[in-house]
Amino acid sequence: MENKNSKQEEFKDIIKLIESKKYVEAKELLNDLLNKKKNDFYIYQLLGIVSQYTGNLEESIYNFNLSLNLMPKNAGVLYNLGMINRSLNNLDKANEYFLKSIEINPNFIDGYINIAQIYEKQKKIFEADNHFQKALNIKKDHTSLNRAYARFLINIGEHKKGWSLVYKNSGIIRFGKSNVEIN
Repeated sequence: MENKNSKQEEFKDIIKLIESKKYVEAKELLNDLLNKKKNDFYIYQLLGIVSQYTGNLEESIYNFNLSLNLMPKNAGVLYNLGMINRSLNNLDKANEYFLKSIEINPNFIDGYINIAQIYEKQKKIFEADNHFQKALNIKKDHTSLNRAYARFLINIGEHKKGWSLVYKNSGIIRFGKSNVEIN
């Protein structure tokens, strides 16, 4: 099985087009490749991403599902399906996809963040905090994780802990062993 880096290298020009928001050109190249490689999961994954970025969620879901049929243990595709379902407010379905993504890749911080945020929205505070803690155990200094966790703490009334985390991660306040420094 090919690894992610070799796929990214093979498709680097198309990835650059996507990153440059040249979705029409990227989609044309991907469709041309489909004529040569009908069973390449990565083509469908990239088509799903292009469709997602252009707001064609139905087409995106279709392409991501084709990708999953070819490579069922693809945490990135599962994550993207979770994001689409979250944007459609299908929170339980979104959480199913996020949970599958972290099952495949237990170090997938963004999966944990989204699970926690959905649990928070569903007022399942213990579950939300639990997933934030799991992510923090993987990487304590992850910027978007710390922002999301600080917001969560503030929202549940843990203002001191939440704002402390905000200040600490913004570099405004540094905590030393014996003092607090304000920049």
